[in-house]
Amino acid sequence: MPLLHDRAGRFSPLLALTLLGVLAPAVWLAIRALHGDFSGAALPPGLPPGFAGAPGAPAAPFGGAAPSAFGGAADQAARPITAAIHFTGDWAIRFLLLSLAVTPFRRLLHWPRLVLVRRRIGLAALAYAALHLALYALDQDLVLTKVVTEIALRIYLAIGFVALIGLIALGATSTDGAVKRMGARNWARLHKLAYPIAGLAVLHFTMQSKLDISDPAWMWGLFLWAMGWRLLQNQGERATNLLWLVGLAVAAALATALSEAAWYGLATGVDPARVLAANFSVQLGLRPCWTVLLFGLAAAASSVIGAYRRGPARPRAERPARLAPADRAA
Repeated sequence: MPLLHDRAGRFSPLLALTLLGVLAPAVWLAIRALHGDFSGAALPPGLPPGFAGAPGAPAAPFGGAAPSAFGGAADQAARPITAAIHFTGDWAIRFLLLSLAVTPFRRLLHWPRLVLVRRRIGLAALAYAALHLALYALDQDLVLTKVVTEIALRIYLAIGFVALIGLIALGATSTDGAVKRMGARNWARLHKLAYPIAGLAVLHFTMQSKLDISDPAWMWGLFLWAMGWRLLQNQGERATNLLWLVGLAVAAALATALSEAAWYGLATGVDPARVLAANFSVQLGLRPCWTVLLFGLAAAASSVIGAYRRGPARPRAERPARLAPADRAA
């Protein structure tokens, strides 16, 4: 089974666990649908069982209204399928950000084999994003003209659609054959688009969230951390230096807090100072900036683990100096 084995044909626990991880949200979504979690009278008729209040939709497993994994009973939601749309979109962004974290943690932990899961996680992001669009089309009665019109007229939908097109391009060129046809340099240049695609995906999520942007805010913070680490990577050893990584964690957390305050100030008119005060008060719970800070500090700690795995630096043997052609001729 190639899904569970590496290129040498050996069973890979890492690939097996990754496969279970990327499938878990889809399995959970299917179970909730079978339990009628997305049923509701407000949905258009003719939807599959589990997404419509039809006689074919199974009852709740323990009696009463089907409990919703997304808050409240299913019959209390105005459009229960919206929860499924948001669920798939959320996981698409999570897997996309996770795929961006593979390269940093591969180097920080000194774990080269971690690169094996990057393609799988990226394809999972594409699959959940495609399911996200399919459920949205289902919510629009599968009327293609209506779907296209909505995407064209709503800027946040257009941004999300552009991100999906980018993911499709990356997924279509994720095979070894594509690397050979395009050449390693062109392939790497194309797949660097994963970063702006992730930025567009988080922007799409933020704009559709309207009032509460807690989840998009910490995702934006992780995206900023990933971009900051890329800058450190260009500086050589700074990308694995503990002090630089701690500084990056603090900078990403501060940028998250400022971005959240600016967004609320521009989108809702809330005083940005009050939002900043809420970010630095743990009495209101773990705010996005603290989540980003903890992630960044965990990354910094992983560099210590990576340094232990690498061991002491080995002295390099000095190579004899190369003579210029004129010197060799002499």
